[in-house]
Amino acid sequence: MVEWFKALVLKTIVLKNTVGSNPTLSFIILFKIKMTVLIICTVLKILAIVVPLLISVAYFTIAERKIMGIIQRRKGPNVIGFLGLLQPLADGLKLFVKETIFPSNSNIIVFLIAPMLTFILSLIGWAVLPLSKQIVLSDLNVGVLYLFATSSLSVYGIIMAGWSSNSKYPFLGALRSAAQMISYEVSIGFIIINVCICAGSFNLSSIVMAQEKI
Repeated sequence: MVEWFKALVLKTIVLKNTVGSNPTLSFIILFKIKMTVLIICTVLKILAIVVPLLISVAYFTIAERKIMGIIQRRKGPNVIGFLGLLQPLADGLKLFVKETIFPSNSNIIVFLIAPMLTFILSLIGWAVLPLSKQIVLSDLNVGVLYLFATSSLSVYGIIMAGWSSNSKYPFLGALRSAAQMISYEVSIGFIIINVCICAGSFNLSSIVMAQEKI
């Protein structure tokens, strides 16, 4: 990665010297290079948040299974890796190699889009959550409203999954889940609005900083 960036800088210097007599061409080339660097940096920032998040979720599941095993006086996952620590990776591999089964009368396109939509919406909410004082992917002034919007859109993934199966029972279950999600969002929204009023901002970083005086 470092060697690639050095080569890109050298290429920029060479192009700047060779096309210096043509300002328009020089501007276009430099703009493309800057956009390339910006896109790569943004992708790396996203990966720096998403990859640890997914790994932590995987190991929270094995922690849950271990604790349930202790409560029920059994060992829990202990075969894959040392003390079963590689069990989440084995579960992920098993999930990817399993056969994909579609209901015979389902709308396959919507059936595939529904879980992807729900998964993506569950991840993009982390874009505005501050990990520290300076580390945040997108420090929006309306970060709380952004979280409300992404969490509300997750309802569509549930509805799409139930409707695309072309069966009344999954659709009724999807409607029940959607109603439950909406009812929780209304009550949680009222609670979060109180926090925003006390902090005087919808910016999540400002809300965190406002707690220093407490």
